[in-house]
Amino acid sequence: MLQDNSVNPLAGEKYFPPADYFLGLAQRILSSGVNTRIVLENRGEVSLFPARYEYSADIADMAEFFQTPAAQFKTSSLGPTEKPQLPKHVGELLWQAAFHASQGRLVEGISKYDVVQFRRWPNLPHLPKTANTARICALLTRHPMTIMLVHRQLGIDKEEVYSVYSAAHSAGIASMVSQNPQAVASDVPEAALEDTSGKTGLFRSLFSKISGL
Repeated sequence: MLQDNSVNPLAGEKYFPPADYFLGLAQRILSSGVNTRIVLENRGEVSLFPARYEYSADIADMAEFFQTPAAQFKTSSLGPTEKPQLPKHVGELLWQAAFHASQGRLVEGISKYDVVQFRRWPNLPHLPKTANTARICALLTRHPMTIMLVHRQLGIDKEEVYSVYSAAHSAGIASMVSQNPQAVASDVPEAALEDTSGKTGLFRSLFSKISGL
């Protein structure tokens, strides 16, 4: 599998570029508006219908498929009137693609210091997820927070948060509330930001409610 070692020199975190994977290929096709079939020989295929924002897929191993380098996929145009068989919402495809490509890394272009929030819950029964995905979603749908602090507040590995957030971001579920380039530029330690992250009675109440999820 492709293991990207891109590192943000300011934030000291590993990132993955979507262009190296199926994710970037799918994003380009959606922007083009052209119905397209994407094939990985002997391992599956996806048909994308941008205007309908739908897709259909036949994939043997999701993780293998979405972690394969983009150069190994072949594409061909579909007719403008062709329709998907058993259509699904493209957001689910983008979540799957980003989740598997992430492998514990943030998608390139976002920072762990960004303050983010989920606009809605993902359809978790139909998506790949981690053991704590529901807790992450519960937290970020209720209150904005820096990506960096989610793992500290929930007591879980940051790699797990990065995989879930990268998936939500790619699927269009996450909103950027604010960016903090000053924090990135100075590489402020996590502990130094914790006191200003909103550890108030509101957060204590919130965490007690979601602790059992």
